[in-house]
Amino acid sequence: MSLGFKELASVCEAIGDGRQSVLLRKAGLRESTAESVFERRSFYLLPTRYHEKKKSGSPEGFAVSLHVHVIQSGDLLEWSRIEKLLPLTAYDPKTLREHFDSRDEKLLHFAHIRAFRLEPVWHLPSSPALSGCRSWFELPTPPTGLKETPVAETDTTRRTATLLS
Repeated sequence: MSLGFKELASVCEAIGDGRQSVLLRKAGLRESTAESVFERRSFYLLPTRYHEKKKSGSPEGFAVSLHVHVIQSGDLLEWSRIEKLLPLTAYDPKTLREHFDSRDEKLLHFAHIRAFRLEPVWHLPSSPALSGCRSWFELPTPPTGLKETPVAETDTTRRTATLLS
């Protein structure tokens, strides 16, 4: 079974460009904090604009161009550690702070990732199975012939690794 993780399109773009190598998550509206942890070691990113300022949904579905492998995952329990990571991400600091402070526990789950670009892009049509404010989705079998090319390591990815170690 292939797994997909819904993420902001701007974050997916930053990951694909080597400007970000960490995912941060508390939980989708329809899931508990425990359901959004990064237990899987490999998954596809489903870029969404649902929560971004443009507010354009994904009526055409998802253009999946990234497959990621988790190097390290866990919980960030101190805002000061998250603040140090923020300049190395495309996340909105105010929104992340709201997520960190929400619900019973003050934390964000993190996954330090190694990203791979997909060629060609895998197009997933919009469907009820891929809708809703959740983090994780079961995906159909990827098409044959997808090639994965590693996203080049950058100073940002190296600094992220240092901050998370």
